[in-house]
Amino acid sequence: MNPLMIASAGLQFYGAMQASKAAKQEARLQQQQIKEQKANAEIVALQEANARNRNLQDFLNINEALTGVTGRDLNDRSLKALQERAKKETDTASDRARLQFLTEQGQRDLSSYLAGVRGRNRSQSALISGATSLLSAGSKMSSVAPKGGTVDRRLFSGSYGT
Repeated sequence: MNPLMIASAGLQFYGAMQASKAAKQEARLQQQQIKEQKANAEIVALQEANARNRNLQDFLNINEALTGVTGRDLNDRSLKALQERAKKETDTASDRARLQFLTEQGQRDLSSYLAGVRGRNRSQSALISGATSLLSAGSKMSSVAPKGGTVDRRLFSGSYGT
């Protein structure tokens, strides 16, 4: 048996094992990154919702202040219509933002799942490649190894070529 063939097969298998570990680790890191993106998106969505609600409340407060300055009744139909329209628009914007947030979170969940699947697939592929390299090396060694007693004894006696 040729020691170089054995060493080569061993190194190929070791490389495949390392590639498998690296693929799994990369998938875990991608999943962690996506998890953090989800958490950050949730914070942003809450901040945007708070800003919309704050803007609505500011509008309503300004509207009430103007009624006092102009001497109009708080129950004035046109003022009520403005307030109701502002509330409706804020609700619509909030609903749209919530739907978009849920859609994006679903996409992030899918991305995380796909990262895990890709990592497992690359890991399994690397392991199969390593096993294949061992089998291939075994096959090559059996084809170059001497068959049943046909070894030239001079190779081992040191008298070859003398």
